[in-house]
Amino acid sequence: MDEKLPEWLEQCLTEDDRQLIGIVGTEAFLRLIDTYGGGNVYIPKNDRFERYARNKAIVAEFDGYNFRELAQKYHLTEMQIRVIVKDKAAAVRAKPVDGQMSLFDAPDEQNTDK
Repeated sequence: MDEKLPEWLEQCLTEDDRQLIGIVGTEAFLRLIDTYGGGNVYIPKNDRFERYARNKAIVAEFDGYNFRELAQKYHLTEMQIRVIVKDKAAAVRAKPVDGQMSLFDAPDEQNTDK
């Protein structure tokens, strides 16, 4: 069970302090004070993790051309989709088209005119 706060500390708590104690408990609150007291701590919003999962799904579904479809499916703009898939789009563009020869491919001897 959480320990009781000293009376002097109890008297100087703000409403935010009390709310935090209600969420994490007295012991964790005191550890937070010891670790981060006087500093700023960023606590991310829950949607940050949802966006991460959504973006991974978008990249997985991206085929190199389906910007509009992904934008509609995920209720984003095409520009947002382009930013999310930027690295994969570059990789897709760098791949040769199926059946396309590279400049470095040796010609097939059967198909060369002699």
